[in-house]
Amino acid sequence: MMRLSLQALPGLLAIIQSASSTPLTSVNLYPRQNGSVWPSDVASFVHDQSWPNFTEATTRWSTYKAPTFNQVFIPETEQELSEGLQYMSSNNLSWLAKSGGHGYSETLEVIQNGVLINLENFNYTNVQDDGTIVVGTGVLFGNMVKTVGDSGRELNVGSCPCVGATGAMLGGGLGRLQGKHGLTSDALLKVRMALYNGTIVEASEDVNPDLFWAVRGSGQNYGVVIETTYQTWPASNNGMHYNADMTFAKSDVDRIMEVTNNLTGPGLDPALAFVMFFFQNATTSELEIIVNIVYAGPMEEGQKFTKLFSDFSLTLAESMVAWADLPTKSVLGLLPGACAEGLRYDLYSLISKTLEPQSWVDFTNDLSTFLHDNPLANGSAMMIETFAVEGIQALPDNATAFPHRQTFRNHIEAIGAYTDDSVGDAVDSFFLGWRNKFHTVDGYDQLQIYQNYAHGDEPLSALYGYDEWRHERLTNVKNAYDPHGFFNGYHAVPSDLAKWT
Repeated sequence: MMRLSLQALPGLLAIIQSASSTPLTSVNLYPRQNGSVWPSDVASFVHDQSWPNFTEATTRWSTYKAPTFNQVFIPETEQELSEGLQYMSSNNLSWLAKSGGHGYSETLEVIQNGVLINLENFNYTNVQDDGTIVVGTGVLFGNMVKTVGDSGRELNVGSCPCVGATGAMLGGGLGRLQGKHGLTSDALLKVRMALYNGTIVEASEDVNPDLFWAVRGSGQNYGVVIETTYQTWPASNNGMHYNADMTFAKSDVDRIMEVTNNLTGPGLDPALAFVMFFFQNATTSELEIIVNIVYAGPMEEGQKFTKLFSDFSLTLAESMVAWADLPTKSVLGLLPGACAEGLRYDLYSLISKTLEPQSWVDFTNDLSTFLHDNPLANGSAMMIETFAVEGIQALPDNATAFPHRQTFRNHIEAIGAYTDDSVGDAVDSFFLGWRNKFHTVDGYDQLQIYQNYAHGDEPLSALYGYDEWRHERLTNVKNAYDPHGFFNGYHAVPSDLAKWT
C-alpha cells in the first residue's frame, strides 16, 4: 500500500487548494499618508499590529512574495465597509480585501504596509424558495456546499473547502460540475459591490450590465464584493457522486496521458471530472501519481472510466460520496489539509489542449532528479485538472469576461513549496522552465492562462483574452468603476489600452 510523503503533502495539498483561488480585490498604488485618523463610526473595527489577534486576522495562505499589512479592518455591516472605503480612498491608503486569502500571484507583492479588509463577518449562505442562493463574501466553499447540498441542490464549485467562494468566482470559477452547469460565474445572477469611494452598486444582466459582464472573469479589478446571488440546479443522482482514487508508478505516466487524451478527444462526458497529482513518495523516494475520478452519477457509470486506468494502477479506492462531502472525502480525504498556511507557494500554470505523453515522461524524470537534488523543495508537486467543457461552451464567447470557453481543457499547475529561501531560485527556475516547455506542446499558438492560476509574469492577454474588443471593453469598465486604480494590485486591467500585453 502506498504511503504518502509528509514532506510532499504541503505542496500536493496546496495545489488542490489553489484550484479556485484568487483574492477578492487588489490595492491602490498610492503612498500612504501619515497622521490620518479613522472616522469614529468604524475606528473600533480597525486594529494595528499591537492587537493580540492581529497575526491571526491577517495571515494569508502563501508567504511567497506576499503582501504585508500595518492594520486590519474587520467591518460587520455594509455601511461600515462603505465608510471605511471612503476614508481609505480619501487618504490614499493601500488595501486588500480578504475572504479565503488564498491568492498567490506575485503581483500581490506591491501591497506593502497596507490595510487588510477582513470580510469574515459577511459569512452566510441563504437558499431561496426559487432555488437561488444568496452568498455573503466571507463564505468559504466548504460551508457553501454544505448549505446548498443539504437543500438538495448543486452548482459548480472549486475543490477545496477553505477557498473563498466569491474570490474564486471572480476569476471564472472552474470545478468538477462545469461540464453540466458551466463556471461558477456562469451561475451568477447578481452581485452587490462597494466601490473605492464607498458607493454601493448592484450589477446584473439588467443593472450595470457592463460591470456584470466584467465581474465574471476579472472581478477583482472594480470593487469589494459584498454579496452574490446564484442559480442552482437539482442535485445529480440524488446528490450522490461516484468517487475513485487510484495511485500509479512513475513508469506509467505515458499510459495515463494516453487514456486522458482518448477521453478528452471526442469531448469529456459532462458528468465526469478527474484530477492528477505528481508527488514524491516518502518511503521509496520515487515519484508517484494519484488520479482522482469523480462522476456525477451512479457507480456503474463511473466505473466505466475507472476501468480504463485500473489494469495498471497500484491501488484503487472507490465509493459513493455525497456532493457536499466531496471537498473533504475525495482525493484520499486530503483536501482539508490544503488549508495549512505559512509555506512559500511558487506556482506556474497553463491550459493545454492535449497532454503530450513523451513530455510528461520527461517531466516526471526531471522532477524526480530535481527533488533528489533539492530536498528542501520536497513538498513541491504537480497537478492536472481535466474537467468537461460542455457547460462552458454552451454560452457564447462574449457572454462574460472569461476568455477561455473554447480552450478550457487540461489545466496544468506546478507548485514549488518550501520554507527555506535558499532553494527559492532553483524552485522558480525549474517550474518556470517547465511551464514554458509545456507551452511548446500544449496545442495552442498563444499562451492560455486561467486567471485564478496565473503566476503574474504572463502577458495580460493570456489571462483576459487576445481579442482587442476584450481589451477595450475591460479597460472601459475599469475606468468607469475604478478610475484612480485603487484595485491595481492583482492582475490589473490596464486603464490605458496601450498597456495591454
